[in-house]
Amino acid sequence: MISFLKSLVDLLEPPGLIWLVLTIISVLHIRRRHWKPLWLTGSAWLLLTITSALPVPHLLMASLEKEWPPVDLATLPECDAIMVLGGGVEPSVNEPSGIHLKGGADRLFTALALARQGKGKLLLIGGGVFKKLDGNTVSEADGTKLWIEARQLSAVPVQSLGNCNDTHDEAVKVAALAKEHGWQRVALVTSAYHMRRTQAVFAKAGAPVVPVPCNYESAPMRGRPLNWFNVPNATHLLLFEAWMHEVIGWWGYRLRGWI
Repeated sequence: MISFLKSLVDLLEPPGLIWLVLTIISVLHIRRRHWKPLWLTGSAWLLLTITSALPVPHLLMASLEKEWPPVDLATLPECDAIMVLGGGVEPSVNEPSGIHLKGGADRLFTALALARQGKGKLLLIGGGVFKKLDGNTVSEADGTKLWIEARQLSAVPVQSLGNCNDTHDEAVKVAALAKEHGWQRVALVTSAYHMRRTQAVFAKAGAPVVPVPCNYESAPMRGRPLNWFNVPNATHLLLFEAWMHEVIGWWGYRLRGWI
């Protein structure tokens, strides 16, 4: 009964409701033999079914993540620095903790775990810029650095990379630091599905990195079974969006000569 009620609620949420409406319209077109309009509604129904009801988004994400299986932190070689990409946290004066955790927060906590195990002599924080209602901006990296230091969460010194527009900016700044200080190894922490593009752009920039993937999103990589049909839901759509973002991002970086 609980499972049925949950499915019913999912069906009344936007993805499920849109899918239900498209299903009804498509069936009506078939019954009335309206083949031309069926192409539009039927195609929309099929696309929504694939991306929000079938396990396709999980399988696509797993195809990116399987390339970067989990690493044993205990056997990871000691590095000169630990670099964690942004995208996991956002400074927030409204949160009691002073920080808002986002979907990629595993990145930060993996980096802190590396620091506690002595896998780096310096913790580098990357991240973007957030614009506030008053027109001022907040740096993710600066805010995260202050948050870590205020709570003494890092066993090593913490350095912010300042404002970074994208992964390429982070790579260029880390490569410059590596060249300046003669670093031989930098532990690179980011989501597993993002690691292929990240590792490539850091390598092109000249940063000597040791990949440390985390934040596995697909069901197979989290040891969870796949359901072959679900009530259409936003979770699947978000996974599909993240996969598509990586595919487009990879080719966009290649066209710009960053990888």
